[in-house]
Amino acid sequence: MVKKKSGEAINKSWDKVLENFFVKKLPALPEGVKEALVKFGPWITLVALVLSLPTLLMALGLRSVYMSTAYGYHYSYSYYWWISIASMVLMAIALPGLFKRQLSAWKRMFYAVLVTAVYDLVTFSLGGLIIGTGISLYILYQIKSFYK
Repeated sequence: MVKKKSGEAINKSWDKVLENFFVKKLPALPEGVKEALVKFGPWITLVALVLSLPTLLMALGLRSVYMSTAYGYHYSYSYYWWISIASMVLMAIALPGLFKRQLSAWKRMFYAVLVTAVYDLVTFSLGGLIIGTGISLYILYQIKSFYK
C-alpha cells in the first residue's frame, strides 16, 4: 500500500470542501451555460492574457514605451508585479490544456485564482478578494466535471 503524502491529503480535503460548497450548496448553473463556459472559456482566457500584455511588459521594464512623456513617473518593482506575473504565467500554461479539456489545465486555472487571491490580499483589495475569488471559484467548480 502506497502512503499518501500529507500535502496531497490536504489538497484533496480542501478540494472536497470547496466542491461541496460551490457545487452542492450553491445553485447550479444551467447545463447550457456550463457548456458555453467550457467552450468559450479558453478564448476568454486568451483575450485576457493578450490584454494583460502591456502590464507584463511594464513589469519587465519596458514601461518607457508606454510612459515616455511622464517625467519622473515610474512603477517600482515589488512583489505585486511578481504575483500578477505568476497568475498570468499559470493561465498561459493552462491555455493549451483548456482547449483539450484536461483536468491538469483546470488545476492550473485553480492555482491562478489562488495566486490572484493572494494578490488581492496583499494589495488590500477586499472586494476583489471576496467577490472576485468567490465568483472565479464558483465558475471553476461548476465546470470541473467537463475536464478529465
